[in-house]
Amino acid sequence: MAMLLPILAFTSCSSDESSEITNGEDNGIAANPTASGHFFLDVASDNGTEYVLQTKSVTDGDLNIKNNVKELPTTPYTWVFKDSYAVGMSYQQQYPGVGYCVKLVDASKPFEQIGAFQVSNRFTTYGFVGNLFVTGICGQTKNNRTDIAVFDFWSLDDGGVKLLRSKSMTTKELAGGGQQATFSGIVDNGDGTFFTAMVKSDHKDDGSNAQGGSIGTVRYPDSCWIVKLDTALNVKAVYSDNRISYACGQFRSQTINSIYKVDDGTVYVFSNSYESSSTLPAGALRIKKGAASFDADYYFNMQDELGGYKFRRIWPISGNKFLLELYDEKTPTSTGAARHYAVVDMEAKTHVDVTGLPDKLNITSGQNTGDVPMVHDGKIYIPITARGGYAALYNVDPSTGVATKGISITGAASIRSAGYLK
Repeated sequence: MAMLLPILAFTSCSSDESSEITNGEDNGIAANPTASGHFFLDVASDNGTEYVLQTKSVTDGDLNIKNNVKELPTTPYTWVFKDSYAVGMSYQQQYPGVGYCVKLVDASKPFEQIGAFQVSNRFTTYGFVGNLFVTGICGQTKNNRTDIAVFDFWSLDDGGVKLLRSKSMTTKELAGGGQQATFSGIVDNGDGTFFTAMVKSDHKDDGSNAQGGSIGTVRYPDSCWIVKLDTALNVKAVYSDNRISYACGQFRSQTINSIYKVDDGTVYVFSNSYESSSTLPAGALRIKKGAASFDADYYFNMQDELGGYKFRRIWPISGNKFLLELYDEKTPTSTGAARHYAVVDMEAKTHVDVTGLPDKLNITSGQNTGDVPMVHDGKIYIPITARGGYAALYNVDPSTGVATKGISITGAASIRSAGYLK
C-alpha cells in the first residue's frame, strides 16, 4: 500500500460554517436560494464532482444540476439517513475516510450544512446504534498484531459530527484457526447491542503496513458467522451456520452490508456467494428476534429463485420484501456491473423482476457502488442513467415490479444517493 498521507486533526463545522447556504456563492457554484423540500439527492456531473440537491418531489418536474445547494468537497459519497440528518461517507482506500453531514431544519428552507468530518482510523462499515453513528475498520496493526478491529462512535447534532470515543478489539481469538475477522454491516438491536457479519480470513498483508489489510485468503468459504457486540465491544453472542457462505458483498476492497432487520425484529442474513471457492449458492438465513441461533427451519436458495443470478446489494423495502441489485453476469467479478433488479419476498421465497427500466446494456449507472435507491411511502425509487441521457429516478411498484420514469436531472451523469429527511 502507499504511504499514509498526513492526517489532519479532526474538525467539525462552527456555527458560522454550518449556516444555511443561500447566497449562491459556494465553491464558485451557483446555489439555489429557493431550494426546499424533504427529498435529498446526491448527484454527480460528468467530471465526477458531486452536489447535494433538495426537492419537494421526486415524481413531478425536472431538476438542473446547476441549481445545487452544496458542492461536496470530495468524491464519491454513499449516504445513510436518520430522521432529519443525512450522513455521507467517502471511502478513501488506505487513507483516512471522510464524511459530510446535512440536516433538514425546515422543509421550506435549504438544508443546513452541518459540515465535513474525517475518520482518521478509516472505515469499511458504518451505521447507527441508537443515536450514535458508528464506523468500523478491521485488519489494523498494533503491538505486533495484525488483527485489530477499531470502532469509532460519533455524536450527531447541530454542532457537528464529533468523535466521542474509539474502541478496539483483537479478533484472532474470536475468528479462531489463526485467522482474523473482518466485520461488515451494523444492525441496531435497540438495546445497546448490534449485529455485524464476520468474515474469517488470513491477514492480506505481511503485517508491516500500519494501515492493515483487507479480506485475505478465506479458508472456510462455506460458512457464515454473525457476531453480537455491545458498544464497549464485548462479544455477547456468535451465530454460525454452514448453509450459506459469509454475509458480505464486495466491490474491489470495499465491503458491502448484507444483513438487515425488518419490522418484527427478524434479522435477514444474505450471502451472495461472492467467494470464488464457495460451493454454496447465493442464499439467505434469518435470526428471529431474541433467538440464540439461526432459524433452523429457514433457508432460502435465492440463486435458484433468481434464475442463476447473484445479487450485489440489498435494500429493505417493507415487511419481508427487499430490493436486489443483480449482477449482469452469472459469474461476477469484483468490478462487474450490476444493472438489473428484482423485488424478493423473503417469507414467500418468491421474486418479481423489475421491468420498465432501459435495457441494461444501455444503462451507464450501476458500474460501481453508487446509485443507491430510496424507499418512501411504499414505493422504490431507483437512480438510472441511460446512455446519452441524464440521470433519472424510476418509481417502482414493489408488488408488480413495474417501473415508471420520474424526475430527471439536467447535467447529472448519475444520482449517487436519494433519501427522505423528516
